[in-house]
This record gives sequence, structure tokens and C-alpha cells, in this order.
Amino acid sequence: MNKRSPHIGEDKAAVPADLYNREYFLTECNGYHEFLKGNITSRLQFALRLAGELSGKRVLDVGSGRGEVVWYCANSGATACGIDYSPEAISLAKGAAELYSTQISGRPAHFQLADAAHLPFKRGVFDVIFMLDIVEHLYPEQLQHALEEAHRVLREKGVLIIHTMPNLWYYRIGYPLYRIVQRIRGKKLPRDPQQRWQFVSAVHVNKQDIWRLKRALQDAGFQAKVWLEPTQSYQEEKNRFVRFCMHALSHYYPFRWVFCDDIFALARKR
Repeated sequence: MNKRSPHIGEDKAAVPADLYNREYFLTECNGYHEFLKGNITSRLQFALRLAGELSGKRVLDVGSGRGEVVWYCANSGATACGIDYSPEAISLAKGAAELYSTQISGRPAHFQLADAAHLPFKRGVFDVIFMLDIVEHLYPEQLQHALEEAHRVLREKGVLIIHTMPNLWYYRIGYPLYRIVQRIRGKKLPRDPQQRWQFVSAVHVNKQDIWRLKRALQDAGFQAKVWLEPTQSYQEEKNRFVRFCMHALSHYYPFRWVFCDDIFALARKR
């Protein structure tokens, strides 16, 4: 399957791979609690449901991180491959075999160090490609190359599934309103929402809204549906009334446009 050189680090505008270290994946990268228990988050579960039946298919996870999606696909009977340009991500994913070994089906799972903008695979190899929580980490030109590469290695009837967050509209409109409410409750939040975390401000370099992502997919040759789909439970909020309001605002239009933080895309070749 591997016919092209990975071109690791070739793009001048790229987040340094060493920022994606073990600490990042196990403390700040969403879903680490579930990962340590051999489970996957609700947003990843939703993305996997979009793919439908996986048994017998060839699946690529671009930016595979800890590897939970690849292991899930392998356990579902797919021939699954994950690529990431972080050596620590590849090491962590390979070491997760025991966490996800309860239903091993005998199908191979493979992890490879590679660049999303220069996929080391032949044309038309994969039935399903996942790009989950990687779009926001790629600079615009790098993202366009990555989408074009996904288009190249996807089969004619294959599907590309994307999840990205944050929703840029939430950062611009929803978060400032949420920050005011929290200030009233006596909780002070930073003006820049990215400052709530250690790594995010350095690695989230290309935040999206649904129109921006759809244009990028169309420019890469895809026909795409892009939409907001809430997947968060807000269980970290202890006040039941506030939690109910957060849930309602993220689920119902027109509030969903600025309070839902999850963007999904389902794309096929035109």
C-alpha cells in the first residue's frame, strides 16, 4: 500500500509535531478519560455510525492520535490504518492494543508515521477515510492539500467523514455570552477561550464554521454535507438548570448556530 514517501515536515506552515506529546494526548486532548478505559467518546461514536458497516472495508484515519478509531474499526472487521506525524502519537496508538483487544476480529490494524498533506498510498485505496479533530490543527494551505490527498486515495464510492471543533461562530458569539453568564455566577473566564488550556492556543490554527469547511471540501473535489451536531453531555456543569440550558441552546435552532461546538461533514467524490 505504501508507494509514496511521507514528506514528514515538508510544509513550511505546520504545527510542530513535538507539541503532540504524551502529555497532550493524555491530559488535554478530548476523550483521554474514555481512552484509558478502552472506550471512545460520543463524538467519535457518532462519526463511526456515519460510516455504516465497516466489516471488510479498508479504512484510513488521518491524524489518528491515540488510535482508538483505528482499533474500533479493526474490531469491526475492517482493514484499518492510522497515520499521524507525531511519533509519540504512533507509539501511544500501537501501545493501546491491550486496551482495545476484547473483541479483536483478526483484521489487521496498522499505524504509520506520515503527513496528512502527503499521504503515502496509491490512488483509490480506501472505502472510508476519517479526519476527526485534525482540521483545526492544519493551516489553510496544509488543510487543502490534506483534503486533496484524501480525495486522491478514496475510492469512487467511498466516503470522507470529518469532525472539527471549535465552531468559529461559538467562539465569536456564543462564548462571550457564556463568559458573561459565568461572570455573574462568580466564575471568571479568559477573554480568549483558547487560554483555558495549555496546548490549544498553539495547536488550533484553523478554526472552522460550516460554510468555510464546505468551501474547502468543494475546492478539493468533494460533494459534501456539513452541519452542526451536538455531542457533548455538559456533565462537568454541576448545576442542573444551567446544564439543561446549555443542552437546549446547543440543540435547538437558531441558538445551535452559535452554541453548538461540533461540526461534522460527510463528503463523497463529485
